[in-house]
Amino acid sequence: MRSLRTIVLTALAAALTVALAACGSSKKSTGASASSGTPAGVINPATESLTGGKRGGVLNDVQSEDFEHLDPGVAYFQLDYEIGSATQRNLYSYKPNTFSEVTPDMAEGPPQLSNGNKTITIKIRKGVHFSPPVNREVTAADEVYAIDRVADPNVANPYYLGYLASVEGMKSSKGGPIPGVKALDKYTLQLKLTEPQGPIVVGSMVLPYTAPVPEEYAKKFDAKKPSEYVNYMVATGPYMLKANSAGKILGIGYQPGKSLTLVRNPNWNASTDFRPAYLDQINVSIGGDSNVIGRQVLEGSHMTQSDAPAAPILKLAAQQHPSQLLISAGGGAGDRYIAVNNSDGPFRNVNLRKALWAATDREALDKLRGGKLVSDVMTHFLWNGIAGFEEAGGYPGPKVDYNEHPQGDMAVAEKYMKLAGYPSGKYTGSETLQVVGDSSAPANNVAEAVNQTLKSLGFKTKLNLVEHTVMYSKYCGVVSEKIDVCPNVGWIPDFGDPQAVLDVPFNGNLIVKNGTNSNWGLVNHAKINAAMEAASKVVGVQARGEAWAKIDRELVEEAVVVPYQWAKEPYIKSKDVVGVGQFWNAGTWDYAYTSLK
Repeated sequence: MRSLRTIVLTALAAALTVALAACGSSKKSTGASASSGTPAGVINPATESLTGGKRGGVLNDVQSEDFEHLDPGVAYFQLDYEIGSATQRNLYSYKPNTFSEVTPDMAEGPPQLSNGNKTITIKIRKGVHFSPPVNREVTAADEVYAIDRVADPNVANPYYLGYLASVEGMKSSKGGPIPGVKALDKYTLQLKLTEPQGPIVVGSMVLPYTAPVPEEYAKKFDAKKPSEYVNYMVATGPYMLKANSAGKILGIGYQPGKSLTLVRNPNWNASTDFRPAYLDQINVSIGGDSNVIGRQVLEGSHMTQSDAPAAPILKLAAQQHPSQLLISAGGGAGDRYIAVNNSDGPFRNVNLRKALWAATDREALDKLRGGKLVSDVMTHFLWNGIAGFEEAGGYPGPKVDYNEHPQGDMAVAEKYMKLAGYPSGKYTGSETLQVVGDSSAPANNVAEAVNQTLKSLGFKTKLNLVEHTVMYSKYCGVVSEKIDVCPNVGWIPDFGDPQAVLDVPFNGNLIVKNGTNSNWGLVNHAKINAAMEAASKVVGVQARGEAWAKIDRELVEEAVVVPYQWAKEPYIKSKDVVGVGQFWNAGTWDYAYTSLK
């Protein structure tokens, strides 16, 4: 899971009050909206035109945040992906307007699955060349080395075992040749698996680890601890980081904390690529006050901002410059929910879980984090843009009484309290719930609101607010702590497959008992576990969507957690920029599709 970026700062809810009124009705609804998503008048990355841009020009991007890891073998952050999608060609990629349909990129076509989903064979695209100083054509051997190096501790890829553990030899590899990854010939890559996990391995091939890396050039840099390949890395996409004749990037094309410069890759062959690459150069300025740089973007020329604008700037954009505001609804933006302990304590009782779901004012929690402009009330678990979203209920969600009133319904809650064995409609047990939340605003306000809801149902509680990372690393992510309620957890999938959304947070077989666990509700239901195991082997976007939508409905039936927010992410641009956002990457600007007027 990529980090869930905090896009709604302390003052955002208040700052957006007027902006929300300008963007639509303020009337209180009686159910979740069937037409939620991107507000009218702003840019929606899911419906953008991908053709007809003007060629040429220099785009000046600003961002207050720096990049984390630009090496494709390590990249795991939205801003890093933004650069990678312009400079590297993964085996498969998403076009900017989708998070469910993949396009062959370094691959010539779809992967071939055989041997009961335990063998994956991929033809590599011919005619793609590395940027200087390597210059030569990419081959299957470069893909082999790229995959081999994810297991190298010097590279330190953070996620590879989550998707590639079934590759023969991957679990024990330290970066050397992996037996299950071979080049059958110059243009044929093959992976052999120990389990029939072909669909999820293939799904992960949109991630940057599949960008080819030339072993003869990179190996000396990878021998350093940590790897120094990032300072000399070569490109296969339409752009490259500016470098000297020896390929050195550090201090030239990238100055940490200061700037990054993308220039055209002279070896890029447009006939092999689906990206139009309109711009001649992209200059990224790093650092600065978000309020200052945001105003520069809205009032300036040929500019974009690649991280979230400050609250006053977002308000200004929504009120006065809506056509310069992009809001990504769904896709890779993330979700937030209240985790309740399904395995220990009172919430082992499904009717108590349903009672809490019914009682929770999800609209109020959503508004505490900014409301409709930057989020939608969550009604189930798959998201807009993910296969299975509509089949699982779309925006309104499943028609069950505890889900139908996002403002909360105490009458329905009391019904389920009684079904749980409490005739008064209130909890009368002796246990005190351990509630652990995030101490930073606005998360602390959410935690306190949830705590009050628990008390309204009769529960005794002990609320402990701690720093965000501590909440995960010492409490909510530690099984032995037996936390009853974690009101501030959230998830971002690594790619647009429904399994990547539901498997880790809700599959009991994946609970990590020793270490940091991401199934915060300790959801461990045999029927759901078995359904997930079966669905993981299903092949095809539509079929997988249907299989995982059924699981989504089962998760709602069990009320495994209380979902309350599908996040959106906002970005801004100057009026003379034709900005194209990456729906799959939470809306960040796509440099290979954006153009100037």
